Amino acid sequence: MGGVIRLTARRVRILEAIAAHIAAHGVGPSVRELGRAVGLASSSSVAHQLAQLESGGLLVRAGRAWSTAELTGTAVRRLAASR
Repeated sequence: MGGVIRLTARRVRILEAIAAHIAAHGVGPSVRELGRAVGLASSSSVAHQLAQLESGGLLVRAGRAWSTAELTGTAVRRLAASR
């Protein structure tokens, strides 16, 4: 787990999209689903943002797939503070 990362507008949208998808479907979105939800066409751009969020301690995942990602308590608190 890394240090504190900047929570940009794009990262806020990504975290919110993940939370909404988990609430609706019980699992996180795929990289492509997440890209569509936040307006990013490149799946590598989405994966890069996810990796940054994970290294910053805002996401954890159970396996290799990003669809297993969940928001950490820190992410939930920082999202609430950003609103």
